[in-house]
Amino acid sequence: MIDFLLEYGFVMVTATLCVIAVLVNGMVSHTYTRLLRAATDMGCSEHRLMKNLRTKFEACYKLKIGVPDVPVFVEKYIRHYTVMGIKIASWEAFCKTLMLSSMMLSLSGTICSMLWGFSVRVTYMNLLCGVVGNGVILFFDCCYHIADRRELLRIDIIDFLENLYKPRLENETFHEEMLSDYRQEYFHDDPARENKVVNFSPRETSHRSPVSIEFTKEEEDIIRDVIREYMG
Repeated sequence: MIDFLLEYGFVMVTATLCVIAVLVNGMVSHTYTRLLRAATDMGCSEHRLMKNLRTKFEACYKLKIGVPDVPVFVEKYIRHYTVMGIKIASWEAFCKTLMLSSMMLSLSGTICSMLWGFSVRVTYMNLLCGVVGNGVILFFDCCYHIADRRELLRIDIIDFLENLYKPRLENETFHEEMLSDYRQEYFHDDPARENKVVNFSPRETSHRSPVSIEFTKEEEDIIRDVIREYMG
């Protein structure tokens, strides 16, 4: 038994690392598949990441901070999304580490087999296990398309926030400022036309009833986090 472990120990450890790498890659791919499914209906999705993105994005506008760089905002929360308590970016890095470790173990096992005088069969087994194992990892990596799924997820989320959610929140939060800029930009040389396009009477603007905003406990926690990040 001890002789068997000495001869084939590197082979077994290399094979185990390759299997773990394939399984972790599969888990990451499945996670991105679920996120993509949730992102297709992001406005109504109850998925944890989508709700968190919507709530924090909305909180920035309620605090009149805004989100100048939406892609960076999205990338941050995708990379910090956790699966079983570990960031998904860390899972991806772990897969690459496993692949590199299996390659190094296979090479080490081959060299040690030659130095320790093991049979040619054992030497070839160590080398073959590394080559085949990493070939299997690369094959499943091509099947999973993890990088493409992550990029597609990022594009879907940015599209919703940038092209749908952001204009709506800007209209709700900065309507008067936007209206003033719009008048100044397009109608500064034609006051009569400006009055035809948009004309609020003084009574409509001065006697507008105040809007009471109520937050849930979860929204209050998120707003505190946004303020903490904004204030540094």
